[in-house]
Amino acid sequence: MKLQPEYAQNIIVGVIFEGQWNWYVTEREYWFLNTEMEERFGIPILDETTAGAFLGHICEYRVAADELILLLSMLADAIEHKDEVLEFSPALYVDFDQKILYSLFPEPASFEHYVPAGWNGEYQNFLNEVPRSEQYWIIDGKSFF
Repeated sequence: MKLQPEYAQNIIVGVIFEGQWNWYVTEREYWFLNTEMEERFGIPILDETTAGAFLGHICEYRVAADELILLLSMLADAIEHKDEVLEFSPALYVDFDQKILYSLFPEPASFEHYVPAGWNGEYQNFLNEVPRSEQYWIIDGKSFF
């Protein structure tokens, strides 16, 4: 894993593009989709037409669910309260195929307000939208969130 999740800084994002699911751990600033970001590889608006190029640039930040499971498992014995692992909570669900962004970001940075025209952006719990095989926060039948 190139970046470690860090509360409200390096976030975990679930992405669907061309029918493929992937997790990414990246800087949060990349995900203000309709805002031009200097550090987003010259991509002014991140949408279904630019997603392929963008995801190519951040491929080194892709993380397998198994790797996230391993990290949470190593912390499991020391965890007394779920607030101790908030950085491992998925912050965003971005479906480029359906033009949807759902946010569970815990701080006042309303990603859902920064979606391109024609997209649906909402602040809502999306954990049940994540494919079961990708729900890294459920270990031995126990959910961390």
